[in-house]
Amino acid sequence: MNRWATFGVAIVGMALVGGCSHTHQAPTIKEEWLARVPPAKMAPVDDARAAQRTAMNEANRADAALTDAKNQTKVAKSERDTAESRVSTAEAEVKAAKDTGNAERLQKAQGLHDHAKAGKSAADAKVNYAEASEKAASTRKDIAEARVRTREAELKMAEYQVLEQNGDTRVNKMHPAEFEAEVQRRRADEAKLRDKLAKEEQQVADARKKWNDARQNIASQPAQQPTG
Repeated sequence: MNRWATFGVAIVGMALVGGCSHTHQAPTIKEEWLARVPPAKMAPVDDARAAQRTAMNEANRADAALTDAKNQTKVAKSERDTAESRVSTAEAEVKAAKDTGNAERLQKAQGLHDHAKAGKSAADAKVNYAEASEKAASTRKDIAEARVRTREAELKMAEYQVLEQNGDTRVNKMHPAEFEAEVQRRRADEAKLRDKLAKEEQQVADARKKWNDARQNIASQPAQQPTG
């Protein structure tokens, strides 16, 4: 029976062998072995290499996106610090207005205090949104890096197949199921991360809504002028 026709049975057998199925790596294929393969038969390897390069580029973009997300979190936290300072200033003004006994001044001070508190709530919501976005960006990076590992495993499998079909005796003791099993493990890692990202993206959407609601609350309030 053809070796590739029986790989499914072999994979099941490997899965039943203790916990080593999670750590076992496919055999190593050396680059120089492919030198004897005719160019016309290298298409599967060339395609796998192109897919690997694409995955690496995506990983680089995901890393850059995570850096941007981290910067946005820093900005949001800085804005929150400013909002907290405004609340403190407004609280001091309310206290001073109470000491004067001036009802008009107290009313204006209280209005400024309410507005400052609303601004603080919006700033808090923005931080929560930024942090949720950063967390999701981190998982996207993890997914991109996991995809690189999947493409590496697929490349190894393509290299093995080409060598085996070319009659290279150096791969005679290798089994296709070992390469397929590693590909499946890598794909399973990606799937777990995508499930994680789906939950995080919902958290991002919820946080964005709360931030928008907080901003609308500020916009609905009448403009306040500092007391004289």
